Amino acid sequence: MMAFTRGLLAILLCLLLGPALSGCKREPYMLGIMGYNYTDRAIADFSVNGAWGANVALSTPTAGGGKTTCCVVLSRDTKTPFWVTVKYRMDALESYPPRRMIEPAGAYKTAKVEVTGPIPPDPGYIEIHFYPDGHIEAAISGRGALSPPRLKLESRLPYVR
Repeated sequence: MMAFTRGLLAILLCLLLGPALSGCKREPYMLGIMGYNYTDRAIADFSVNGAWGANVALSTPTAGGGKTTCCVVLSRDTKTPFWVTVKYRMDALESYPPRRMIEPAGAYKTAKVEVTGPIPPDPGYIEIHFYPDGHIEAAISGRGALSPPRLKLESRLPYVR
């Protein structure tokens, strides 16, 4: 019972006094995941370090195509560069019009992606950018400060053969 009381007291001190105590660990950042898709087909779904990032429609000049999902955990001690694992698959390719299957959804692919650049003082998001040539880039952006699309692509219709 005494050990439980000491443990509870230590936790309460950490919560109340926070980083002022050298023995307390600071809580990690919980980063929202945002996908940007500059390819010619939708991304059926993707994940970052196992955290689901949802599907990502084709980007437009003003939107990356994705929605924010939760969460990738980032230690407050993390420094760039570091690597994340992105697992994804491309959606089926259909003609428009008429809607005709040209190619089924792709198999899952896995890529190790380097996160470069500075980490903002108050990080809020990890951005995953899928490029037309197949490479993927990642960046950390501030809370409430998602980046605009890096490529200003017009809204596109699926490929027609």
